Amino acid sequence: MADITVVEAKIQILYLVSEAPGVSYHMLMDHCLNSLYSDFFTFSQAYNELIAGNLMDVTGERGLEAEALGGTEKLYITDGGRAVLNDLKPSLNIPLIMHLDSASKELKSEVEESMRANAVVNMAEGGKYTVTLFYENEGLPFNATITCKDEAQAKRISRAWSGAKDAAIDSLLKALGE
Repeated sequence: MADITVVEAKIQILYLVSEAPGVSYHMLMDHCLNSLYSDFFTFSQAYNELIAGNLMDVTGERGLEAEALGGTEKLYITDGGRAVLNDLKPSLNIPLIMHLDSASKELKSEVEESMRANAVVNMAEGGKYTVTLFYENEGLPFNATITCKDEAQAKRISRAWSGAKDAAIDSLLKALGE
C-alpha cells in the first residue's frame, strides 16, 4: 500500500484518537508510522493541522522525557473533531474501518498500560533532575520520586521503568519486610 495523503492521515488520526482517548503524541506517531503507511512529514502536517483547526486537544504536562512510556501529554478529539469524523465515517470503506479498528484496539491497550505505568523527568534545583515513577496494579498505586545527578541518569531510569517496574517494586517490598 502506498503512503497516505495528509487528508487520509487526518481521518485516520481522528479515528484513532476518538477510539483511544488520552493517547500521547509519541504513541500516536509511532503507531501511524509503523502501521498506517504514513511518513513522518505527512503525519506531522496532519497532526498540526488537526490541533490548529481545533479538531484535537492536547492536555497535560510535558516533562523533559515526555516520550517515556507514553508521556504525560494526552490527546483528545474535540466536539468539532467528532462531528467531522461522524460525517466522514460513512464514506470510509470496510477494509479501512477494519484496519483502523484493529489499530485502535492496539493503541487503546498501549494507552491503558501507559496510564498504569509512567515515568516523567523534570529539572530540579542545582542542575539535578528528578524522575517521578508511577505504577498502578490491581488498584494499588505506587509512586516514587528519585533525584538524579544528571539528565542522562534520569533518562536511563525513566526508560528502564517500563520493563523493570514489577521487579523493582517486588524488591522494594521484600527489602522492607513485606
